[in-house]
Amino acid sequence: MPSKNNKIRINKHFAISIDKRIKNRIDKNVYSIFKSLSGNKAEIADVILQIDLSLFKVKNYRKIKFSYDSLLRAVILMKVKNLNTTRLIQYLQNHKREAKRIGLNQTPDRRTISYFINHILDDETKAMIDYVANKIIEISDKFSVDLDIEPVIEKPKNKASRSTFYYKRNKAKEMAKLLKKKIIPFLDLNLGKNCFYKKGNFVDLLIHMALEQDFAENGSKTLKEMRKNVPDADTLLYHLKRYKNFQDLQRIFLIIYENIWEMAKKENLLNPYRKYDVAIDFTDWLFYGDKTAPMVVGTQPKNGTDACYKFATVNIVEKGERFTLLALPIAPFDRKEDILARLIEYARKRIKIRKVYLDRGFFSTGCIKTLNRYRVNFLMPCTSLPTIKALLKISNAPSLVKDFEMGGVKINILIVEKDNQKYAFASNEDWDENDVDLANKVFEQYQKRWGIETSYRVKKHSFRPKTTSKNYFVRFFYFMFSVTMYNLWILLDIIISLLIFGMNIQKHVITSKLFATIFKKVDAG
Repeated sequence: MPSKNNKIRINKHFAISIDKRIKNRIDKNVYSIFKSLSGNKAEIADVILQIDLSLFKVKNYRKIKFSYDSLLRAVILMKVKNLNTTRLIQYLQNHKREAKRIGLNQTPDRRTISYFINHILDDETKAMIDYVANKIIEISDKFSVDLDIEPVIEKPKNKASRSTFYYKRNKAKEMAKLLKKKIIPFLDLNLGKNCFYKKGNFVDLLIHMALEQDFAENGSKTLKEMRKNVPDADTLLYHLKRYKNFQDLQRIFLIIYENIWEMAKKENLLNPYRKYDVAIDFTDWLFYGDKTAPMVVGTQPKNGTDACYKFATVNIVEKGERFTLLALPIAPFDRKEDILARLIEYARKRIKIRKVYLDRGFFSTGCIKTLNRYRVNFLMPCTSLPTIKALLKISNAPSLVKDFEMGGVKINILIVEKDNQKYAFASNEDWDENDVDLANKVFEQYQKRWGIETSYRVKKHSFRPKTTSKNYFVRFFYFMFSVTMYNLWILLDIIISLLIFGMNIQKHVITSKLFATIFKKVDAG
């Protein structure tokens, strides 16, 4: 285990201040690189090759097979792609053309890279590398250039062997056990000291109910056929109904979300340099009963009711990394702009936001003011206001209506056409109306929002037990539990991908159903 002094030595370069003149030169260098690019896509190797390496100090370095410049470029690549040394080696081995382009005709081993970082690079140079990596991603966002910063591995030529599947299954079991052990202690189920059942027994019952899409009564009976110490339905519901207020219940799950997030950070699963697209949305759980019951809100009539329990969530909507950052219950008198502010504020403390995607329900003066106050870029469809309808009639597609005023706030309105129908989108970004591909870009970007719809579907059909209970605490617990299980699945899926392929391949290695099955079977100990 590293000593305290070692930790200080390793992290000290983050506190090193870089000379303003050097920063300005780096800024100009990176800016000029992106300005010279043609198109909205670029390979990171093209960018790194144009970085002015004369800015970096060159210490006495005994050239072996690898030059100082080639290893320096490799370290910048490692930082931008958020890889550790082991994963960098794996990446270079799978991308030999890219490795050669940055000067590596052979793949260095882990010892060479580690020695170069820890003994050749001083703290100031490390700080400059961090600054360059951050600046590359920052400027790419400004120029709307799609960089290949997510490490993608080529598909294996041969079909994966049975040993790979056994390895995946065994590793999944091992990691699921660890995750279960870390999460269960924080799940307060109002159990007394003399309670016959353990928390794990209740968790297993909940997962079984979700997997079978069953209710507590039948779920308990079927699980008892397979194992011992299974709580009956009345016992489970008794403990869930003992909560006094939803704020206490919400705090429990917030702690769990934070623990999952800390595990993700510890595993280095999200790139601290890059910005992430997020989606914010509401989801309804239809309610049949007394509409004056606590926390029941109105909704569009559907399936014989216009009442529901409502929840708001903010999700990362990048492929393979669709974590739900936060879920909030909606009370009858909650204002959308207040909920929006809480979700954005929470997300901003954990990631850098590139853009927020919302549905037309947020197209209001209050919500737009909130988005502008937090200085986040956004894209959402406009509602059918009379002014928007008139705009659609008189405007050509594609076109951009700048500084459209709505209730004292100015926004840009994008008019685009698809399948001979015009659509209006609201945004606070500058778009080029002369871009012949504008419509495709708008729809392609907004499609990211469907990532949140996918997450709702997975939570409902893989991780949320069924219930007819009208008790809000039961419903709230089930919903928040499904979000917890969903995030644990995403976390495990990325970890297994890294263990097998050395990087996140952005495709699910473990299905949600398989994860829930494994999670139920493993004993947390």
